[in-house]
Amino acid sequence: MTEPKTHTATIELKEPAPLEVPVGATFVVKVVVTCAEGCDLHACTLDIAAPAGAGAAQQTPPATADAGFEIACQAPPRVGDHVWRIALPQAADVRHDAEPLSINVSVTPQATSLAVWDIPSPAVMGKAFEIKAGAKSAGDFKLSGRAIEVCDEAGAVLARGCLGDAPWPGTTGLYWAQLRLSAPEREGPCAWSVRFAATDIELPHDGATSKFSVAVTRPAEHRLTVKVTEKDTANPVEDAEIRLGLYRAITGPAGMAAVEVPKGTYDLVVWKVGYDVPILSTEVDADRMVEVEATVVPEEDPDAIWQV
Repeated sequence: MTEPKTHTATIELKEPAPLEVPVGATFVVKVVVTCAEGCDLHACTLDIAAPAGAGAAQQTPPATADAGFEIACQAPPRVGDHVWRIALPQAADVRHDAEPLSINVSVTPQATSLAVWDIPSPAVMGKAFEIKAGAKSAGDFKLSGRAIEVCDEAGAVLARGCLGDAPWPGTTGLYWAQLRLSAPEREGPCAWSVRFAATDIELPHDGATSKFSVAVTRPAEHRLTVKVTEKDTANPVEDAEIRLGLYRAITGPAGMAAVEVPKGTYDLVVWKVGYDVPILSTEVDADRMVEVEATVVPEEDPDAIWQV
């Protein structure tokens, strides 16, 4: 029997492989196989040994020898360093002697991110309020049923809930919970955090923490009613934003809005596109009404620079 010919061959990466990949994620490497004697190897099938639990790697032969095989690999469900080994199979007529290519990849936990919304502005001292908090897996894995917590500055748990079965509408995996909190018995800013431990998930995930703040104020004592009209016509100005410190309101069709605030002195700010309203210092020591005149600001004429 005639011994098969032996040719020297090489297997190398066409592009660098990723250094890190999250558990369960798919990544693609490009491999070029060449023969020193010029054999056309681009249509051969490579032998690929994947780590346990990673599943079979899928290879796409290149259209030409220099294009490179595209090999889709899936990271195993275990954190740590893993190796994929790629070798050339041996044909009956020609033996290609090539060192197997080892691809070393560090598999990391899936990342998680947090969101907090519906935070009251402001919260009232000693009063209960609710916020919404959600967690999302970077790989869009299901996080329903997992615990999410709100902690104070010292790390003490203020509220705990479980993420619901369905993601927040319009998102691809933001699982959320409604959490009930109580504002502290002191006025001023309050810095808290949402914490997600990411335990008991099928694939390892990193935990996450996100800070948020709540402005806490004294209970409202008086009602300030603001009426906004156009200076030249006395017509009511609808949809104007009223601001008194942390407090907000929007005027209705009659140009009026009411804001309940604690006793004190406030800068009354009225804002609407197309109007100019001076800031008014306002003392609130009883229920009262304030009338504000808004000056219409003419629109700029885009052709003005061409007019003589």
